[in-house]
Amino acid sequence: MSGEQRKPLTPAKPVGVELVFLYPCPFCQREVPVVAPTKPTMIACDACRGRFPIVPVDDRSVRFVKLMLAGGKAAVDPDFL
Repeated sequence: MSGEQRKPLTPAKPVGVELVFLYPCPFCQREVPVVAPTKPTMIACDACRGRFPIVPVDDRSVRFVKLMLAGGKAAVDPDFL
């Protein structure tokens, strides 16, 4: 870097949003994160590897929250812009 000046990077803004739900593992009690599971499924605990079924979340509720946050854009801190 002999005298080379770098232009500061402009911080990236969110272009999307996902909801993460936490499900307690029935074997080790660890909270397992799952991205908006809208269908019944089996998941595996990343700590103990135990597999268990989960109750899905309402797809309409997930879409509502994403809409209200404008795909993440509305969640940006206005003081940072």
